[in-house]
Amino acid sequence: TTWLQPEDVAEWIDRYDTFLFDCDGVIWLDNDVVPNVPEALRNLRKLGKKILFVSNNATKHRSEYMTKFKKMGIEAEIEDIITSAVGAARYFVSEYGAGSKVFVCGSQGLAQEFEDVGAQVVRPASVLDTSPPVGGPALHQVDPEIKAVVAGADWNLTHRKLGYAVVCLNTVPGCGLIATNRDPLYPAADGNMYPGAGATVAPLELCSGRTAVTIGKPGPMLLDILVKTQGMDKSRAVMVGDRLDSDIKFGNDGGIHTLVVLTGVTRTRAEADAASGALRARFGLASLGDLAPR
Repeated sequence: TTWLQPEDVAEWIDRYDTFLFDCDGVIWLDNDVVPNVPEALRNLRKLGKKILFVSNNATKHRSEYMTKFKKMGIEAEIEDIITSAVGAARYFVSEYGAGSKVFVCGSQGLAQEFEDVGAQVVRPASVLDTSPPVGGPALHQVDPEIKAVVAGADWNLTHRKLGYAVVCLNTVPGCGLIATNRDPLYPAADGNMYPGAGATVAPLELCSGRTAVTIGKPGPMLLDILVKTQGMDKSRAVMVGDRLDSDIKFGNDGGIHTLVVLTGVTRTRAEADAASGALRARFGLASLGDLAPR
Protein backbone atom coordinates (compact mmCIF):
# COMPACT_ATOMS: atom_id res chain seq x y z
CA THR A 1 0.00 0.00 0.00
CA THR A 2 1.32 3.44 -0.95
CA TRP A 3 0.56 5.94 1.83
CA LEU A 4 -0.23 9.38 0.42
CA GLN A 5 1.79 12.30 1.78
CA PRO A 6 0.20 15.78 1.96
CA GLU A 7 2.29 16.87 -1.05
CA ASP A 8 0.98 13.93 -3.16
CA VAL A 9 -2.70 14.65 -2.67
CA ALA A 10 -3.38 17.15 -5.48
CA GLU A 11 -1.63 15.04 -8.10
CA TRP A 12 -3.36 11.89 -6.83
CA ILE A 13 -6.80 13.53 -7.12
CA ASP A 14 -6.01 14.52 -10.73
CA ARG A 15 -5.79 10.88 -11.78
CA TYR A 16 -9.50 10.25 -11.25
CA ASP A 17 -12.86 11.52 -12.52
CA THR A 18 -15.11 9.40 -10.27
CA PHE A 19 -14.73 8.84 -6.54
CA LEU A 20 -16.71 6.04 -4.88
CA PHE A 21 -17.05 6.37 -1.12
CA ASP A 22 -18.18 3.92 1.48
CA CYS A 23 -20.08 5.78 4.26
CA ASP A 24 -19.84 4.06 7.68
CA GLY A 25 -16.28 4.45 8.95
CA VAL A 26 -15.29 6.73 6.05
CA ILE A 27 -17.72 9.69 5.93
CA TRP A 28 -19.15 9.21 9.43
CA LEU A 29 -19.21 7.04 12.53
CA ASP A 30 -22.90 6.67 13.43
CA ASN A 31 -24.08 10.31 13.65
CA ASP A 32 -20.65 11.93 13.91
CA VAL A 33 -19.04 13.21 10.72
CA VAL A 34 -15.35 12.35 10.35
CA PRO A 35 -13.43 15.64 10.77
CA ASN A 36 -12.79 17.68 7.57
CA VAL A 37 -14.72 15.27 5.35
CA PRO A 38 -17.33 17.86 4.20
CA GLU A 39 -14.43 20.16 3.13
CA ALA A 40 -12.69 17.29 1.32
CA LEU A 41 -15.86 16.44 -0.64
CA ARG A 42 -16.54 20.11 -1.44
CA ASN A 43 -13.00 20.37 -2.81
CA LEU A 44 -13.52 17.33 -5.06
CA ARG A 45 -16.79 18.78 -6.40
CA LYS A 46 -15.08 22.12 -7.02
CA LEU A 47 -12.51 20.22 -9.11
CA GLY A 48 -15.36 18.78 -11.21
CA LYS A 49 -15.16 15.24 -9.81
CA LYS A 50 -18.15 12.90 -9.73
CA ILE A 51 -18.90 11.65 -6.22
CA LEU A 52 -20.85 8.45 -5.59
CA PHE A 53 -21.69 6.84 -2.27
CA VAL A 54 -21.60 3.04 -2.25
CA SER A 55 -22.70 1.58 1.06
CA ASN A 56 -23.35 -1.93 2.30
CA ASN A 57 -25.51 -0.43 5.03
CA ALA A 58 -29.04 -1.53 4.16
CA THR A 59 -30.67 -0.23 7.36
CA LYS A 60 -31.47 3.20 5.93
CA HIS A 61 -33.60 4.29 3.00
CA ARG A 62 -31.78 6.68 0.67
CA SER A 63 -33.99 9.56 1.84
CA GLU A 64 -32.52 8.99 5.34
CA TYR A 65 -29.03 9.19 3.84
CA MET A 66 -30.01 12.50 2.23
CA THR A 67 -31.17 13.87 5.61
CA LYS A 68 -27.91 12.74 7.22
CA PHE A 69 -25.74 14.25 4.47
CA LYS A 70 -27.61 17.55 4.75
CA LYS A 71 -27.14 17.65 8.53
CA MET A 72 -23.41 17.12 8.05
CA GLY A 73 -23.12 19.83 5.39
CA ILE A 74 -22.45 17.34 2.58
CA GLU A 75 -23.95 17.89 -0.86
CA ALA A 76 -25.54 14.79 -2.45
CA GLU A 77 -28.26 13.75 -4.88
CA ILE A 78 -30.41 10.69 -4.18
CA GLU A 79 -29.25 9.02 -7.41
CA ASP A 80 -25.61 9.38 -6.28
CA ILE A 81 -26.33 6.95 -3.43
CA ILE A 82 -26.29 3.22 -4.03
CA THR A 83 -26.75 0.88 -1.08
CA SER A 84 -27.00 -2.89 -0.82
CA ALA A 85 -30.71 -2.28 -0.05
CA VAL A 86 -31.19 -0.61 -3.46
CA GLY A 87 -29.26 -3.43 -5.15
CA ALA A 88 -31.25 -6.12 -3.32
CA ALA A 89 -34.58 -4.53 -4.27
CA ARG A 90 -33.58 -4.27 -7.94
CA TYR A 91 -32.34 -7.85 -7.93
CA PHE A 92 -35.58 -9.12 -6.33
CA VAL A 93 -37.80 -7.42 -8.92
CA SER A 94 -35.63 -8.58 -11.84
CA GLU A 95 -35.78 -12.19 -10.54
CA TYR A 96 -39.38 -12.44 -9.28
CA GLY A 97 -41.23 -9.50 -10.89
CA ALA A 98 -42.85 -6.35 -9.49
CA GLY A 99 -45.81 -7.11 -7.23
CA SER A 100 -44.13 -10.26 -5.83
CA LYS A 101 -44.16 -10.83 -2.09
CA VAL A 102 -41.02 -10.62 0.06
CA PHE A 103 -40.33 -11.09 3.77
CA VAL A 104 -37.78 -8.61 5.13
CA CYS A 105 -35.53 -9.69 7.99
CA GLY A 106 -34.07 -6.21 8.33
CA SER A 107 -34.93 -2.57 8.93
CA GLN A 108 -37.84 -0.38 7.87
CA GLY A 109 -35.47 1.46 5.47
CA LEU A 110 -34.70 -1.81 3.67
CA ALA A 111 -38.42 -2.65 3.42
CA GLN A 112 -39.08 0.82 1.97
CA GLU A 113 -36.50 0.34 -0.83
CA PHE A 114 -38.36 -2.86 -1.79
CA GLU A 115 -41.71 -1.06 -1.78
CA ASP A 116 -40.21 1.72 -3.95
CA VAL A 117 -39.58 -0.80 -6.77
CA GLY A 118 -43.05 -2.37 -6.50
CA ALA A 119 -42.40 -5.38 -4.26
CA GLN A 120 -45.07 -6.37 -1.71
CA VAL A 121 -43.51 -6.49 1.75
CA VAL A 122 -45.29 -9.00 4.01
CA ARG A 123 -45.59 -7.89 7.66
CA PRO A 124 -47.15 -10.79 9.58
CA ALA A 125 -48.99 -10.13 12.85
CA SER A 126 -47.21 -13.10 14.45
CA VAL A 127 -43.86 -11.36 13.83
CA LEU A 128 -44.98 -7.89 14.95
CA ASP A 129 -46.35 -9.30 18.24
CA THR A 130 -44.02 -8.18 21.06
CA SER A 131 -45.31 -10.43 23.87
CA PRO A 132 -42.67 -12.96 24.93
CA PRO A 133 -43.45 -16.50 23.69
CA VAL A 134 -43.92 -18.96 26.57
CA GLY A 135 -42.43 -22.45 26.70
CA GLY A 136 -41.21 -22.57 23.12
CA PRO A 137 -40.87 -20.59 19.89
CA ALA A 138 -43.66 -18.38 18.55
CA LEU A 139 -45.53 -20.38 15.88
CA HIS A 140 -46.14 -18.97 12.40
CA GLN A 141 -48.51 -19.66 9.52
CA VAL A 142 -46.43 -18.32 6.65
CA ASP A 143 -47.76 -16.73 3.46
CA PRO A 144 -47.25 -19.38 0.74
CA GLU A 145 -46.85 -16.67 -1.93
CA ILE A 146 -43.61 -15.28 -0.46
CA LYS A 147 -40.98 -15.46 -3.21
CA ALA A 148 -37.92 -14.64 -1.11
CA VAL A 149 -36.57 -13.70 2.30
CA VAL A 150 -34.17 -10.75 2.33
CA ALA A 151 -31.70 -10.44 5.21
CA GLY A 152 -29.92 -7.27 6.34
CA ALA A 153 -28.59 -5.68 9.52
CA ASP A 154 -31.47 -5.48 11.95
CA TRP A 155 -31.22 -3.57 15.24
CA ASN A 156 -34.57 -5.11 16.27
CA LEU A 157 -33.88 -8.71 15.31
CA THR A 158 -36.08 -11.17 17.21
CA HIS A 159 -36.51 -14.93 17.34
CA ARG A 160 -40.00 -14.33 15.88
CA LYS A 161 -38.49 -12.71 12.75
CA LEU A 162 -35.89 -15.44 12.35
CA GLY A 163 -38.57 -18.08 12.96
CA TYR A 164 -40.89 -16.74 10.26
CA ALA A 165 -38.01 -16.46 7.78
CA VAL A 166 -36.75 -19.99 8.48
CA VAL A 167 -40.24 -21.50 8.06
CA CYS A 168 -40.59 -19.64 4.71
CA LEU A 169 -37.21 -20.92 3.50
CA ASN A 170 -37.89 -24.50 4.60
CA THR A 171 -41.56 -24.87 3.56
CA VAL A 172 -42.40 -22.45 0.72
CA PRO A 173 -41.35 -24.06 -2.58
CA GLY A 174 -38.79 -21.97 -4.49
CA CYS A 175 -38.46 -19.33 -1.76
CA GLY A 176 -35.14 -17.52 -2.30
CA LEU A 177 -32.68 -16.12 0.25
CA ILE A 178 -31.10 -12.72 -0.50
CA ALA A 179 -28.43 -11.11 1.70
CA THR A 180 -27.92 -7.36 1.43
CA ASN A 181 -24.32 -7.99 2.53
CA ARG A 182 -22.32 -10.26 4.83
CA ASP A 183 -20.47 -7.67 6.94
CA PRO A 184 -20.06 -9.34 10.35
CA LEU A 185 -19.48 -6.12 12.29
CA TYR A 186 -20.75 -2.53 12.29
CA PRO A 187 -18.48 0.30 13.61
CA ALA A 188 -20.38 2.55 16.05
CA ALA A 189 -19.53 6.00 17.37
CA ASP A 190 -18.58 4.63 20.81
CA GLY A 191 -15.59 2.84 19.25
CA ASN A 192 -17.16 -0.61 19.63
CA MET A 193 -18.06 -3.04 16.85
CA TYR A 194 -21.61 -4.42 16.90
CA PRO A 195 -23.21 -7.32 14.95
CA GLY A 196 -23.88 -6.34 11.32
CA ALA A 197 -25.88 -7.94 8.49
CA GLY A 198 -23.80 -11.11 8.70
CA ALA A 199 -25.41 -11.76 12.08
CA THR A 200 -28.85 -11.92 10.37
CA VAL A 201 -27.66 -13.88 7.33
CA ALA A 202 -25.69 -16.60 9.19
CA PRO A 203 -28.56 -18.07 11.26
CA LEU A 204 -30.85 -18.14 8.20
CA GLU A 205 -28.21 -19.99 6.15
CA LEU A 206 -27.52 -22.34 9.06
CA CYS A 207 -31.18 -23.18 9.66
CA SER A 208 -32.09 -23.57 5.98
CA GLY A 209 -28.94 -25.21 4.66
CA ARG A 210 -28.87 -22.54 1.93
CA THR A 211 -26.31 -20.05 0.76
CA ALA A 212 -27.78 -16.57 0.24
CA VAL A 213 -27.34 -14.58 -2.96
CA THR A 214 -25.20 -11.67 -1.71
CA ILE A 215 -25.79 -8.24 -3.22
CA GLY A 216 -23.37 -5.87 -1.50
CA LYS A 217 -19.63 -5.38 -1.54
CA PRO A 218 -17.33 -7.18 -2.27
CA GLY A 219 -19.59 -8.79 -4.92
CA PRO A 220 -19.82 -7.16 -8.37
CA MET A 221 -23.54 -6.25 -8.41
CA LEU A 222 -23.35 -2.67 -7.07
CA LEU A 223 -20.46 -1.79 -9.40
CA ASP A 224 -22.38 -3.23 -12.37
CA ILE A 225 -25.37 -1.01 -11.48
CA LEU A 226 -23.09 2.06 -11.25
CA VAL A 227 -21.38 1.36 -14.58
CA LYS A 228 -24.83 1.00 -16.22
CA THR A 229 -26.52 3.99 -14.57
CA GLN A 230 -23.59 6.43 -14.26
CA GLY A 231 -21.63 5.63 -17.44
CA MET A 232 -18.48 5.43 -15.31
CA ASP A 233 -15.00 5.00 -16.83
CA LYS A 234 -13.47 2.38 -14.52
CA SER A 235 -9.93 3.31 -15.49
CA ARG A 236 -10.47 6.79 -13.98
CA ALA A 237 -12.36 5.72 -10.85
CA VAL A 238 -11.25 4.99 -7.29
CA MET A 239 -13.00 3.24 -4.40
CA VAL A 240 -12.39 4.70 -0.92
CA GLY A 241 -13.24 2.49 2.06
CA ASP A 242 -12.34 1.32 5.56
CA ARG A 243 -12.87 -2.43 5.16
CA LEU A 244 -10.28 -4.50 3.33
CA ASP A 245 -12.58 -7.52 2.92
CA SER A 246 -15.49 -5.57 1.44
CA ASP A 247 -14.61 -2.07 0.12
CA ILE A 248 -11.06 -2.78 -1.02
CA LYS A 249 -11.81 -6.24 -2.42
CA PHE A 250 -14.87 -4.73 -4.19
CA GLY A 251 -12.69 -2.14 -5.97
CA ASN A 252 -9.82 -4.49 -6.76
CA ASP A 253 -12.07 -7.28 -8.07
CA GLY A 254 -14.04 -4.71 -10.08
CA GLY A 255 -10.91 -3.37 -11.78
CA ILE A 256 -10.76 0.08 -10.17
CA HIS A 257 -8.11 1.65 -7.96
CA THR A 258 -8.54 1.54 -4.17
CA LEU A 259 -7.72 3.75 -1.17
CA VAL A 260 -8.05 2.57 2.43
CA VAL A 261 -8.69 4.98 5.31
CA LEU A 262 -8.05 4.23 9.00
CA THR A 263 -11.18 5.83 10.52
CA GLY A 264 -13.39 2.72 10.61
CA VAL A 265 -12.85 -1.05 10.69
CA THR A 266 -9.18 -0.91 9.57
CA ARG A 267 -7.39 1.00 12.33
CA THR A 268 -3.65 0.77 11.58
CA ARG A 269 -1.22 1.00 8.68
CA ALA A 270 0.24 -2.33 9.79
CA GLU A 271 -3.15 -4.04 9.27
CA ALA A 272 -3.49 -2.55 5.79
CA ASP A 273 0.12 -3.33 4.85
CA ALA A 274 -0.23 -6.94 6.00
CA ALA A 275 -3.10 -7.58 3.57
CA SER A 276 -2.37 -9.38 0.31
CA GLY A 277 -4.02 -10.06 -3.02
CA ALA A 278 -7.45 -8.52 -3.56
CA LEU A 279 -7.54 -7.27 0.06
CA ARG A 280 -4.54 -4.99 -0.36
CA ALA A 281 -5.37 -1.36 -1.08
CA ARG A 282 -3.28 0.38 -3.74
CA PHE A 283 -3.25 3.60 -1.69
CA GLY A 284 -3.74 4.55 1.94
CA LEU A 285 -4.59 7.69 3.93
CA ALA A 286 -5.22 8.18 7.66
CA SER A 287 -8.59 9.84 6.97
CA LEU A 288 -10.71 11.03 4.05
CA GLY A 289 -10.52 14.44 5.78
CA ASP A 290 -6.86 14.57 4.69
CA LEU A 291 -8.06 15.24 1.12
CA ALA A 292 -9.37 18.65 2.29
CA PRO A 293 -7.29 21.56 0.95
CA ARG A 294 -4.63 22.68 3.41
